[in-house]
Amino acid sequence: MFVYRISKKAYINDLSGIGAGLYGGRWNPKGVNMVYSSGSIALACLEFLVHNYHLLSTANICLVKIIVNFPSPILEYKANELPEYWNLQLGTQHATQKIGRDFIMEGIDYVLKVPSAVVPGEFNILLNPYHPRHAQTKIVELIDPFVFDKRILDLVTN
Repeated sequence: MFVYRISKKAYINDLSGIGAGLYGGRWNPKGVNMVYSSGSIALACLEFLVHNYHLLSTANICLVKIIVNFPSPILEYKANELPEYWNLQLGTQHATQKIGRDFIMEGIDYVLKVPSAVVPGEFNILLNPYHPRHAQTKIVELIDPFVFDKRILDLVTN
């Protein structure tokens, strides 16, 4: 399975999940490291755009293609299995953070597949950096810099 991640150049090779652990996110509270990635380059772009639109015009952005090798099943949540309003930002992240924290702390599964709050029907792939299988996960391709189409920049800045 291949997954994709866009990040600032300084952090693109870091698969420790420490950035997510420092700030928390939809699927993890502060203090719980997690690697966020997407099932496609297009979704990675949109996720990055939603959270980092202020960085789009820099040459400091990179894309990595990551190979995830695992024989075990993927733990998956579909949107209809999540609490109502799970995809909103208005203080509703506690339920999804608990799901992510439990996934990390239980350490049973390596991959958690969750619906994107940005694009209905698409999925993000969350990796447990503490799981023994994480050592087998590798970056197989790097695009440096990753440049967004100027038309997207025009939409965001106008």
